[in-house]
Amino acid sequence: MLTRRQHVLLWLPFALLVIPCLLLPLAAGFGMSFTDYRAFASEIAWVGWRNYARILQDDIFRRSIVTLALFTLAIIPGALALGCGLALALRRHARTRGWLRLSLLLPWLISPVGSGVMWHYLLSMENGIVNTIGAYLGVRVPYLLSNSAAVGVVIVAEIWRTAPLVTFLVLPGMINIPAEHWDQARMDGLSSWGRWQHVALPHLLPLILTTTLLTAGTTLGMSESLLYLTGGGPGTLTMTPGLYSYRRAISVENPLGGAVIGWLVALLIIALGSILTLYQLRKRDHAGA
Repeated sequence: MLTRRQHVLLWLPFALLVIPCLLLPLAAGFGMSFTDYRAFASEIAWVGWRNYARILQDDIFRRSIVTLALFTLAIIPGALALGCGLALALRRHARTRGWLRLSLLLPWLISPVGSGVMWHYLLSMENGIVNTIGAYLGVRVPYLLSNSAAVGVVIVAEIWRTAPLVTFLVLPGMINIPAEHWDQARMDGLSSWGRWQHVALPHLLPLILTTTLLTAGTTLGMSESLLYLTGGGPGTLTMTPGLYSYRRAISVENPLGGAVIGWLVALLIIALGSILTLYQLRKRDHAGA
């Protein structure tokens, strides 16, 4: 058993890194969001919730919330369905499972910026690879300039990047399901969907909920890939709160507005995480009862 002093010594390096590098800047940014802070201002006044009220009345921010809700409702189920389907398919291939898992994880290992740049140069109207090939066939599609196509491109790109992570996390749990459960389901004549529903899902539900929480966090905060993929366009159609926070803080040189939007996004992530965590705890309590 470790003594109290040993516990303190073990946590001390972590605290020395986290407190000055993470917690203090977070606290400073949160406090700044309640002031009328301006760069190089001689005085800073406390304004309470006024900055938050202004952002909540901002039409672009309101539309970005609707856009984010659309992306979240499309990307998370899509990534979970594709990721779990790939895990179910890979379960049988023991010999090639290792390198397949590694190769499938490559899209997730690409940075969001790299992913956005790659998809942009694939689908760009001017010099995109797809439209360059399409020009020889007499077909060119403004994927990133069309309202309907741009939203679909963002959803597909994010599912492509996120689904491999779901596969990587779910596959070990699926492999650990006893083989006799699969055999029994096959003898009962269950389809692939039936085996997933009655065999895999009951065992993997806690893991899937945790994976959902991870993918929801990345989806709610996504901005880097959008910055280089669509730039929030056409117009502000694919603008998310995270990207709008960047625009306000950097492009418009309004760090206060960016900080306020950032904290509102953090609140969304915390709220969704709390709901999923409570649901998981209730499921565990019912299972224990």
